[in-house]
Amino acid sequence: MKIRLIWPASSSDSDFADAFDRYVKRIRHFFPIEVTEVAAERGRQSQSDVAIIRAQSARLMAKIPDRGTTVVLDERGQMLDSLKFARWFERLTIDSPHGVNFVVGGDVGLDETVRQRADKLLSLSAMTLPHQIARIVLLEQIYRACTLMRNIAYHK
Repeated sequence: MKIRLIWPASSSDSDFADAFDRYVKRIRHFFPIEVTEVAAERGRQSQSDVAIIRAQSARLMAKIPDRGTTVVLDERGQMLDSLKFARWFERLTIDSPHGVNFVVGGDVGLDETVRQRADKLLSLSAMTLPHQIARIVLLEQIYRACTLMRNIAYHK
């Protein structure tokens, strides 16, 4: 199973690069993983948030493969604890041979069309997380699920 991460590029990604790289490398020991970044929408002062959301969401939608399970991170999504996430993720490895596409929005959110495209809406927290931190939390939970699936000491 291939894991695909799809999200807008961010100018503050360098602040989170070490943690991001660490988890991507760890996950690669278990599954192929691919990161696709779309251009972030520019011109915030001259555009409304709605226009930015629509433009950025259209770019995200264009990068979601036709095959595989698409999981969109959204505050309205289902919340799972780490063990339930691991069981759900393990089931995906069996039921989704074409991989899983995790989609994370940018700082202004996602258009409804992206949510409708999802096979599953997933929430990482009841709290609002900056999208860069949400990415790291997602990667850590994927890695944690991988270790639980293989009975490797990491989860506590």
